[in-house]
Amino acid sequence: MRMHRYRGKENGLMVIGTSSELRALGESLIAAANDPPAPLVKDWPPQVAEATVTSSSEFLLSFHLEVLGASNPKSNFP
Repeated sequence: MRMHRYRGKENGLMVIGTSSELRALGESLIAAANDPPAPLVKDWPPQVAEATVTSSSEFLLSFHLEVLGASNPKSNFP
């Protein structure tokens, strides 16, 4: 997978992957909706899917389920 940040008339972030990568990600997200995992760390939302993103440096893109009582991490969006 890879990501592309864009700015201009619109601002955003694209996550670009093969059909099999996006399918696996989607299946993980659907499975989490049907059977939510328990948080591994107190007060943090449980992770339901992840993908390694390759660019100039690799990093992990993760998706987490919002649950009652999970207050961390704080949003870094305005």
